Amino acid sequence: METQFASAFCELGIGMLSSGLYDVFKSLAVRTTSKGEYIKAIQDCIDLHGVSMKAETVISALADHGLLSIQGSHLYAEEALLFGSQGGSARITDSTLKTPRTEIHVGDEASIKTQGNAHIRQNPDGSISLHT
Repeated sequence: METQFASAFCELGIGMLSSGLYDVFKSLAVRTTSKGEYIKAIQDCIDLHGVSMKAETVISALADHGLLSIQGSHLYAEEALLFGSQGGSARITDSTLKTPRTEIHVGDEASIKTQGNAHIRQNPDGSISLHT
């Protein structure tokens, strides 16, 4: 039973990653980019899986190009936390983004996805803002 669950969970993760990569490829195909820019964009990838990260001030997790994927992780910043994209694609699943005054919990069957210039800010004043 555990093997079937692990296999299904692995397939779900692969599906989400391939979906994110597909979105990056699709957005690059729409833009008029050179072959060199295209190759650079698909090489730019950060995958945080099962990570615990803490900062005394700010965590900024923004995809300038390529793909940022955060899965099964906990990010904590004392002042503020930014998550999203500035031209690339970002996705978070089964993770928590937390400051002393805000918390975003993304369950294992939920996700937050950004593309282009879109991000979420957990601000020092305790507010959460969405930007596109």
